[in-house]
Amino acid sequence: MALWGILVVFFILIFLGMLSFHTWVVKTTVCRLQKPHSPACTIVHISDLHGRTRFWNGRISRLINRWQPDLVCVTGDLTSRSEQLTHVLNELGRIESRFGLFFVPGNYEREERRFLRKRKFATAEYEQLREAWLSRMTVLENAAAFVQIDGRPVMLYGFDNSIYGNERNNVPDQSAFMDHSNGTAESANPAPLTVFLAHSPRIQRFIRQEGLAYDLLLCGHTHGGQVRLFGKTWGVYRDVYTGAKTDSDGSVFYVTRGLGTVKLPFRWNCFPEITVFYISPVADKSGVEKHSEMQEFS
Repeated sequence: MALWGILVVFFILIFLGMLSFHTWVVKTTVCRLQKPHSPACTIVHISDLHGRTRFWNGRISRLINRWQPDLVCVTGDLTSRSEQLTHVLNELGRIESRFGLFFVPGNYEREERRFLRKRKFATAEYEQLREAWLSRMTVLENAAAFVQIDGRPVMLYGFDNSIYGNERNNVPDQSAFMDHSNGTAESANPAPLTVFLAHSPRIQRFIRQEGLAYDLLLCGHTHGGQVRLFGKTWGVYRDVYTGAKTDSDGSVFYVTRGLGTVKLPFRWNCFPEITVFYISPVADKSGVEKHSEMQEFS
């Protein structure tokens, strides 16, 4: 009996160690995209922190800064409880991004979890939170931002689907990108790169209904299922794609596994994720060239 007891404890400790490893080690997914006439740039995508900023292989800022990003996109759910916001924003403030951080709110920007219950924020509370986000990031709530990288414009548009049905099509038309410096139509230069941000991947249906075109769509929300068994996602998000998906027109839709946890305080076979997109201009093809994962403990 003593031997069986020792073996049971041994296997329980192994299981708990593996559970912790899957929860507290961030994997970095690297995607190389080729987009005609795009500026060469590096975009980092994170989502669903739920208050977590430190992992076994480093702080979020260190894991991101090593890639020297041009743009960092954050697609919602910074915290699970409002008191976590200060330390999350302090950590985001350590991120070194050439053109800044761009943020769209998630459902946990509209509510917080208290034990087993959720509490919705009042309008005044939401506005206070918004002021705090603005101290560290550009907030895109059904709004666009424009960045010039090496003389070429990039548009980032954030859909606010932190509440389903709140998303709006305020995407600027093509003329917003054009250079009319000499007053002729021939001088117009269309934007080479369009990046859409949203918290929930359900936004794809809205984008299709509106007939909107994009190069890269970044979402989170699902945590990749958070617990994956036999290589599959179970539960409410079992039919939602995780990772990169290239459409027939070369546009790339990416749903990240996110970083934190919700409801269950652990992950299994679904590591926390930071995604790095290397985007380069080419003349003859577009899409995902390479997709790999790595983790480091330096």
